[in-house]
Amino acid sequence: MPTQTDELVKGPETVRQFCLSVLNGGTLRAKLASPCDEQDKLLPDVDRGESIYVERPQRTAGLRMPGGSDRLPRPGQLRNPAHRIRCLSRFAHHELMAVELFAWALLRWPKLPNGLRRGMLSALVDEQRHCQLYLERLTANGGRFDTDDHSDYFWQQIPAIEKSEAGPSAFLAAMGLTLEQANLDFTLIYRDGFAEAGDHESAAVCQLVHDEEIPHVALAAHWIKTLAREPDHDAAGQSDLEAYQAAVPFPLGPSRAKGRRFEPTPRRRAGLSEELIEFVRAARSSQEWRPTPRSAETASHFDLLPNLGAEEGDDWQAYRKEPRVRMAARLWALLFEPDCCLAVPESTSKAATTRVSCRALWPRALGSVPNEPVFEWLRSADGPRAWLNTPSLETDSRTSPDSKLAGPSAECLARIHDKAFAARTAKEFDLHPSDLAAAIRVIEAEEFRSPEVLIRSLDAALEQWPDWMGRAFTLKPRQGSSGRGRVAGTNRVDRETIRGAFARFANRGGAIFEPWLARCCDLSVSMHVPAPEQTDRPTTILGSLEMIVTASGGYRGHCGEVDARGRVFSGHSDDEKLRVAAVSVAEHARSTGFFGPCGVDAFRYLEQEHERLRSLVEFNARMTMGAVIIGLVRRALPNVRGTLELTPGDRRGFLVTFIDKKNRRFLDALIRDAGENTFALDLTSPGFESETQPFLLFAHDREPLRRAHQKIFGC
Repeated sequence: MPTQTDELVKGPETVRQFCLSVLNGGTLRAKLASPCDEQDKLLPDVDRGESIYVERPQRTAGLRMPGGSDRLPRPGQLRNPAHRIRCLSRFAHHELMAVELFAWALLRWPKLPNGLRRGMLSALVDEQRHCQLYLERLTANGGRFDTDDHSDYFWQQIPAIEKSEAGPSAFLAAMGLTLEQANLDFTLIYRDGFAEAGDHESAAVCQLVHDEEIPHVALAAHWIKTLAREPDHDAAGQSDLEAYQAAVPFPLGPSRAKGRRFEPTPRRRAGLSEELIEFVRAARSSQEWRPTPRSAETASHFDLLPNLGAEEGDDWQAYRKEPRVRMAARLWALLFEPDCCLAVPESTSKAATTRVSCRALWPRALGSVPNEPVFEWLRSADGPRAWLNTPSLETDSRTSPDSKLAGPSAECLARIHDKAFAARTAKEFDLHPSDLAAAIRVIEAEEFRSPEVLIRSLDAALEQWPDWMGRAFTLKPRQGSSGRGRVAGTNRVDRETIRGAFARFANRGGAIFEPWLARCCDLSVSMHVPAPEQTDRPTTILGSLEMIVTASGGYRGHCGEVDARGRVFSGHSDDEKLRVAAVSVAEHARSTGFFGPCGVDAFRYLEQEHERLRSLVEFNARMTMGAVIIGLVRRALPNVRGTLELTPGDRRGFLVTFIDKKNRRFLDALIRDAGENTFALDLTSPGFESETQPFLLFAHDREPLRRAHQKIFGC
C-alpha cells in the first residue's frame, strides 16, 4: 500500500489532491483551505488512485500534538476567561482533527460509494467552518491557538480503526457514531455554560455546531447499515445498533458516545433507532462494555423498599393503608433503572414478597423507558434500598435476604432524622432569629412521664413569647412525617387534648415544642451527601422547591422552576440563602457519619407585617418527595424542552399536584387559569390507576401556575 507521498505538486485539482494537502500541509491555512475550485464548486472526485495510509498528519510549530491534555473546565466555570479560552481552544482543535480524519478516510478508502464520499467531503467542509468559528471566538476572548500543547486523542484511534476487520464501518462507528454523537451532548452542555457566563456569541457557535453535527451522525448511521447490506458482507440486514456493536473499535464504545447530560432528541433527529439511543444512554465505562446490550441476567438491579411513613414505628402500615403513599412509592421507583423492583412483604406470609418492576410502572406520558437512573448515585447499591433504613428492615430476612441495606445504618439515620437534630443545629449555626430560636424547645421522652412538671414549664415558656407569635403552639413528634401525630393549641398547654398525646410522645422518642407561625410559603432543598470513602466530593444540591401544603400542613405537591440544564429552583427571593444554609446543615450531618439523600424543610412566615425565613424546620435524613419531584422533572425535560422553548438563560415553571378522578375538571380549570402554553403530563402508572392521579404541569412562568392552583385547591 502506498504511504504518504509528495504526489501533490501544485494546487489541488481533485479531492484526492486536496486531502493530501490537508494532511501534508502542516499549517492551519493548508488545513482550512477550501476544497472548491475558482467557481466555488467542489473539486471533482476523480483519479482516486490506490489506497493511501497516513499514520500522522504534518503539523508546523504551534499545532503540534504532544499527547494527552488536562481535564476540560466544567460549564459552570466559564465565567473565568481562562477557562473559556481553554474550552474554545480544545473545541477548535477537535474540529481540526475531524477535518484531518475525514481527509484520512477519503484517502484510505478510495473505492467507497460515491454518496458516502460526497457526505464525508461535505462533513469535512463543515468541520473546517466549525474550527474557524471557534478560533474567532478564541481570539475574541484573548486566547491563542498556536501553543503546541494540543491533544492527539482523535488520532490515537487510528491504529485501532486500521486494524479493524470492519474497515470503513469502523471509521463510521468511531467518528460519526461515537465522537460526533457525543458532541450532540457536549455542544449543548457548553452552549448553556457559555450563555450563563455571558458569552452569548460562543454559545451561538456551539448551537450552530450542534445543529450541523446532527447530519454527520445521520451520515454515519445510514452508511454503517448500508455497508452491512452489501452482498459480500457477513452481517447483511443489521440494525444500526448491531452494526455499531460489530464495528466500533476498542477502546471507543457507547460510554464515549455521550456527555454527562444525555440528549435523546437530536439523536432521534439523526435517525438513530431507539435501541441504539437507549444502549448509549445506559452505557458505562468502556472497560466494562461488551458488544451486546445488557440482558435481564446481567442488568444491575435491586429491590426498592417503599416504607414511607416508617418514622411512625411501622414500616408498612402507611403503604398498605394509604393509596397516596402507594402512589408516592411508584413515583419514587421511576427514578431508578427499569429492572429494579418495588418490593413489599406480604402481610399474610412470613416469607413472601410482592415485587413490581420499575419498567412496568413507567407512565406513557414520559415517553420511552430509560435504562439509567435519573441521578448517578442511584445507579447501584450493595443491597436493597429503602426509603428509610429502620432496625426492623435491617433484621427482616424477607426484605434483605442476601445483603445488608444500602446506605447508613438505621441507628445513624434515627439520630440524624430526629427533629431534635434540626432544632439544635439551627441554634448552633444561628439559622433563626434569636427570639424564634429561644421559643423552640426539644423535649425528651422521659419528660412526658412527669406531665404536671412539663405542663407548668411549657405554660411558663408561652408567657415569655413575644406578642407577634400569638401564643399559638404545636407539639410534634421527633420521629414523624407529613405532620402526622402532632397536636396544637393556643394560650395554654394544660388541656385534655394535649395531655392525651403525652404517652404517644413518650413512646415516639419525645417532641418539639414551637410556635405555630403564620406561614407565607413552604420551601425545601433536596441534596445528596457522598459516601464516606468519597471524601473529595462535596454535598450536591439536587434542587430547591416550594412545597404545596394544606392549612394543616398536609402534603399536596411541589412547584418550582427548571432551566435548560435541568437545574431546579424554587423561584423565591430567599432561594440562594436557603440553599447555602441547607448545605451547611447537610455537611454538619455528614461530619457525624451521615451520607445519602436528604432534604431540608423551611418556610417563610409573617413577623408582624414583615416576611422572614425560617431556613431549617426539619432535616430529612432519607429520600424526600422533593427529590422525587426533581427527578421526575428531569425525566420529563428531554421530551418537553422543545415545547417549552427552553433556551440557555431561561427558566420555565412546573407544578406537581394530585387530582381525584371525580374532580378531573379541576385539571382543565388549572390549565386554563395558568395561561397559554400550559400543559400537563399524567404520571399515573399503567395498570395502577387509583382514585387520585399525579400530574406534572409545565408553564412558561411559575407564578400564574401557582396562583391558579391556589385559586382552585385553596393551597
